[in-house]
Amino acid sequence: MRDNKVDGLFDKAAKQFNSTGKALDEDTIRLKKWLQTQPQLPKMLDAQALKNFLFLNKCSFEITKQKIDNYYSVRSRVPEIAFEMNPKRPYFKEFKDMIYFVDYPQLTDEMCKITYFKAKGEIIPDKYEPVYTMRKYLVMQELKLRYDVMHGDILVLDCKGHTLNIAVKLTPVLIYKTIVLLYQQVFSILIKVVHVINLPPVLKTAVNLVKSFLKPKLAARIYIHSDEEVLKQLIPLNLLPVDFGGEGLSLQELEDDLEARCTKNQKLFDRLDEIKVDENLRPAKLEDNDTLGVYSSFKKLDID
Repeated sequence: MRDNKVDGLFDKAAKQFNSTGKALDEDTIRLKKWLQTQPQLPKMLDAQALKNFLFLNKCSFEITKQKIDNYYSVRSRVPEIAFEMNPKRPYFKEFKDMIYFVDYPQLTDEMCKITYFKAKGEIIPDKYEPVYTMRKYLVMQELKLRYDVMHGDILVLDCKGHTLNIAVKLTPVLIYKTIVLLYQQVFSILIKVVHVINLPPVLKTAVNLVKSFLKPKLAARIYIHSDEEVLKQLIPLNLLPVDFGGEGLSLQELEDDLEARCTKNQKLFDRLDEIKVDENLRPAKLEDNDTLGVYSSFKKLDID
């Protein structure tokens, strides 16, 4: 049965790229047919996920095909992040004991998802590994692909509690793999804005490094605020958790909601653990560019 509410959101989304809901439906069918000609790729994306891929790539059919290929290929190219993101793994509980990292179920009027990061204590324990955050982010992405209509991400990062021991773990390689490989070359997520609050001096180098990997206009969307009070003017109060002075659900309620969604979709994450790209079955050989092995023409793409 079709979800008229979701269909309406896709219609609204498509208009932003001079397309229509009908055209999205047609391109979704084309993508399904194209996937049937790619025996090396698993078949894990439903119609809504395929529509979201189209939407995230500005309804470009050819670019979407490349991003779907990347979506599967990244699991063998960046296994330490993309192949270790099953929420039933023990380190997810360890991470949950230290950090709130959750998304708000309701979309903004611009169809964006707001994601919140905040330490649960005054100081983040040294055993915290930033890669855990990247893995949990991928968990949220998998759910968003299948249940939301996405235009982009709004990130609210409360950096209070970071120590020098944590900062040194934010290596250039980890930042590159997260921003360039996952954000840009797989999900094409549009970073609408990043609000950073309570930034300790030890993280300034990491923030500058993040900016260096972004195009200037994207780097300009990272705002550093002295405290959380400013969020009341920047985030709709009904979508701002009470932990930040808003009127929305608490971070704990958002965490409980996310856990419930993960539990409901546990079979999906178990299947994702098992999928692999069989390059021996690929109809046309890829030219390896040392990242995901995508077609060399991908280097010329300029998606933001």
